[in-house]
Amino acid sequence: MTKPLEGIAILDVTSFLSGPYATLLLAGMGAKVIKVEQPKVGDPARISPPFAGKNGVAAKPLDEQDLSFGILKRGRNKQSITLNLKHAKGKEIFKDLATHVDVVVENFRPGTMDKLGVGYNELKKLNPGLIYSSISGFGLSGKYRDLPAFDIVVQAMSGLMSINGMPDSPPVKTGVLLGDLASGMFASIGILGALHFREVTGKGQLIETSMLDALLALMMDDSLDFWASQGHSVRMGNRLLRLTPFNSYPAKDGYIVIASGSDQHWERLLKAMNRAELIGDPRYSSQSQRTANADEVDALIAAWSRPMTTQEAVDILIKCEVPSGPVHNFLDILQDEELAERGTLVDIQHPTAGIIQGFKSWGYPIKFSEAEAGFDQPAPFLGANNKEVYRDLLGLTDAEIQELKTMNVI
Repeated sequence: MTKPLEGIAILDVTSFLSGPYATLLLAGMGAKVIKVEQPKVGDPARISPPFAGKNGVAAKPLDEQDLSFGILKRGRNKQSITLNLKHAKGKEIFKDLATHVDVVVENFRPGTMDKLGVGYNELKKLNPGLIYSSISGFGLSGKYRDLPAFDIVVQAMSGLMSINGMPDSPPVKTGVLLGDLASGMFASIGILGALHFREVTGKGQLIETSMLDALLALMMDDSLDFWASQGHSVRMGNRLLRLTPFNSYPAKDGYIVIASGSDQHWERLLKAMNRAELIGDPRYSSQSQRTANADEVDALIAAWSRPMTTQEAVDILIKCEVPSGPVHNFLDILQDEELAERGTLVDIQHPTAGIIQGFKSWGYPIKFSEAEAGFDQPAPFLGANNKEVYRDLLGLTDAEIQELKTMNVI
């Protein structure tokens, strides 16, 4: 089987996480992704620990061929070329490359590509069908446009930190860089939409995605505005204002979670806890009553779960068809054979050292019945595909490529 995006070529001028994540999703579906990196330096993620290579994994490089986990994970199925976009010849080459691809993706601060002379307005003159994806912190216009866009800053300004964490805790960010990841996902969706639009109309276009917009799109699905207007705290920890019980509960060796989405779930839970006498109790007979008495409900469940192991508690709950599960840590996940069998977790591959033992990355999260998706090529070393791309795509000779290297263009 072939991959859905085979035949699509992407010029990836991104770094850190949001942009590389977007192009990684597309590479996993078969797009040819050419990652453009600064000569000698490359993506800043290349110097971010930990590192892996023939000597194993460490917080600092142990060998000149060691690569960071960030690159090993985000660089899969991509090619790497080096190109100095501040050099006149580098700009010329970039424009030439842009005529040979379907998509350009960048996540510089707004206006950077325009200042370099290789922004969308310039490139579309050369390639009218070009799809140009810009990922930024706060968008290409407005008063927030030029603010620094680190993930924690965007999480703070989006309001996400105000709703995350326990009710009596200070504001706290999510455990993953959600602003980067969400904007990368939305960018990839936008690119797919633009590719179909071009197929129908023949027109390329500019796609704008911001981390702030992406986080708000995730958050505002819930009725946070309503609950806040009613005077409720929207920082509820693991609880949910409209459903009770909905929380984590202690066990002898960890925690379990229970999510009761209906009165039927509540009745099943009571039977699982051998507390069937509470069915119909007016304190707990409806979602609104259970939420009003959430502390009592949680105390009732915790008293039942605390003496058991997580597995014992979950086995009882699942048997009674109560939505529940154990709270896993990363070591638990690495040992979960089901995740490996499904391809949810896969080995981390180094281009020369092979499999990095004891560590995993994510496999492709979308399964196709009539096509393939996934990663079968390890991340490349910086500039590993210079000769291949410049010779095969632009027709440069080996001598011309060597001259560009001597001129510090590549």
